[in-house]
Amino acid sequence: MANNDYGGRITMRLSTGESFSLRGTLNLNTSGLSSEAVVNQDGSVDRTGTPQARRFEITFADRGINLDKLMSAPRFNVTFDEEFTGVTHYFTSAFLTGDPQINRMTGEVSGLTGSAENYNRRDN
Repeated sequence: MANNDYGGRITMRLSTGESFSLRGTLNLNTSGLSSEAVVNQDGSVDRTGTPQARRFEITFADRGINLDKLMSAPRFNVTFDEEFTGVTHYFTSAFLTGDPQINRMTGEVSGLTGSAENYNRRDN
């Protein structure tokens, strides 16, 4: 189990077979529910839940991928493999949102978030 281990090499693969060399931080929003407090006029507090997509925020190295094609691609599955921790993340029926930006000084593509219908995690 990888309960206390984080980081290391993480690879990202799409069900199309395409892989990405991730760079920087990989952020995962795996809950399908957002919860917020609502304050009533008498000072009591209620809670509202809002369904949300499971999401992942990525940055990756610019290797010449056609960003127009990527942004308009049909839905796909995404797998993140954490080599060091042995954890695998599965996002199914996903697509990318955002405004991709390429930093030509560092070669980093940023500004992308993936949204998916489902999320599963496997610990080795």
